[in-house]
Amino acid sequence: MSRATILVEARAVFARRGYAEASLREIAEAVGIKTPSLYAHFPSKEALYEAVYAEVIVEHTEFFDELVRSSDSLAPLERLRHLLGGIEAYYRERPDLAEFSLRAAVTEFGPGGSHLREIFLDSESTLAAAVRRTYDDGVAQGAFAAGDAEGFVAVMFVILDGLFLQLTHYAPDLYRERFDRAWAYLSALLSP
Repeated sequence: MSRATILVEARAVFARRGYAEASLREIAEAVGIKTPSLYAHFPSKEALYEAVYAEVIVEHTEFFDELVRSSDSLAPLERLRHLLGGIEAYYRERPDLAEFSLRAAVTEFGPGGSHLREIFLDSESTLAAAVRRTYDDGVAQGAFAAGDAEGFVAVMFVILDGLFLQLTHYAPDLYRERFDRAWAYLSALLSP
């Protein structure tokens, strides 16, 4: 039994049951050990949850950092669509992370919630900078109407959060239809 195995099983249990309802006994059983053995790796349920959360954030950040790198050469409007499409690309392949992230974002952060929120906000910095660069490039190239750059970044994060909720609540075909319609509307609004 390794720390990595515990984290994998704990992530699945926390995703399925949430922090409050998950028990260390259930996690230990999923790993195939007795509950006291978990304490050799994690001093508490809160510490285990924080470790799972941090691991999820690292995976999320790595994916979106790569998405940013792979979109740098695209025209601003296409780059923006690529970044927004990252929500579906990431979570469709990782339904367990979608469930875990939904619970963490909407209903809980565990007892150390403010610390976990800080981790999440810090993880957004590369994506926020990429959205800002996309806006600046779009304005400079005449593809976007000039306006409030920070307002633009804020709107994009609100849209990303909304896409995440749409993705976790609706069938793929309805999500795709809504994404395409919203994208058509948004791209028209951005035009000068």
